[in-house]
Amino acid sequence: MDNIKNILVQDPFVQFLPEPHKYYDLKRKKYVSRSISDVIKPNDFVSKNMEKAAARGTTIHEAVQIWCETKDKALSLAYAKEFSGWVEHLINYRMWNTWKPVVNELRMIDRKRDIAGSCDVILQHKDTGVLCLADYKTQAVYKKKNHSLQMGGYVSLLNQNYPDITLFTCRIIYITPDGIKTQEYSPAECMYDYEEARGLYFNKQVKF
Repeated sequence: MDNIKNILVQDPFVQFLPEPHKYYDLKRKKYVSRSISDVIKPNDFVSKNMEKAAARGTTIHEAVQIWCETKDKALSLAYAKEFSGWVEHLINYRMWNTWKPVVNELRMIDRKRDIAGSCDVILQHKDTGVLCLADYKTQAVYKKKNHSLQMGGYVSLLNQNYPDITLFTCRIIYITPDGIKTQEYSPAECMYDYEEARGLYFNKQVKF
């Protein structure tokens, strides 16, 4: 799949607005009603710790994106500021010996159901060419969690928007101050779990 970058072209009609943290569909000239996060965990409660973690995650994600797109380590670490050590762990991680990033922050919309989301990165194996949908998670202390629903949402969006793409695996990449951990998922199983959750979500909307 040498032409993967020619296939995974960002939809020019999808715009993400950090404030109010919503997606806007330029094609339909309207905000997208919901995100993947809304479908899998409809919870309006936000604590101060959650806000702090979200701000940390945004900084690290953007620093990692800078490195993936430019390979400028110094610039990436400077952007990461107090989290430079975290980002350096990822930059030095052995995964990059066999995998390369081909697209970052891919924004997608399920226009039939009015759901949007962004996957952090699509990786391609340097030898075999197979693809991995990956998501970065930042944790002050590593703790393995189940992210199959979120990954399934991205797989669903990817299948709808890029039907010629086949995923080999899904991967959570935990970024911590002590190092990197990864967790693999089956794309098909993730999408099955997500579609079950999506059905329950819409059933609940109809009841209310």
